Amino acid sequence: MKKLYRLQEDKKIAGVCAGLGAHFDMDPVLFRIIFIVLFMASGIGILIYLVMWVLVPLQKEVLVKTVNGRKKLYLSVSNKKIAGVCGGLGEFFAVDSVFFRVGFVVLFLAAGIGLALYIMMWMIIPKTS
Repeated sequence: MKKLYRLQEDKKIAGVCAGLGAHFDMDPVLFRIIFIVLFMASGIGILIYLVMWVLVPLQKEVLVKTVNGRKKLYLSVSNKKIAGVCGGLGEFFAVDSVFFRVGFVVLFLAAGIGLALYIMMWMIIPKTS
């Protein structure tokens, strides 16, 4: 049986999302987005995160940074204009990063959330190591 641990090496705050990503063989960015959406929608995301921070033990040994050989989403170092979010998305999905840049601008102009979404992704997507 696979155990759930918080991971030290890929953490942003406490390693909860990194541990969930490793446990479910998924990118931890997905779990970070879920917690942020739950926090913004009802505030329950912060409570769940804090409970998991207290209850889930910290992994002592360092794990491999890939998830079953699949690539992970990182901020781009080579294709960045501001922080590398769009470049990283482009590299991950193997499409031109211009599509993501245009998408963020359209979301900013149409709904006003493009800038907030970009900043949020900047904070939760890890840098390459």
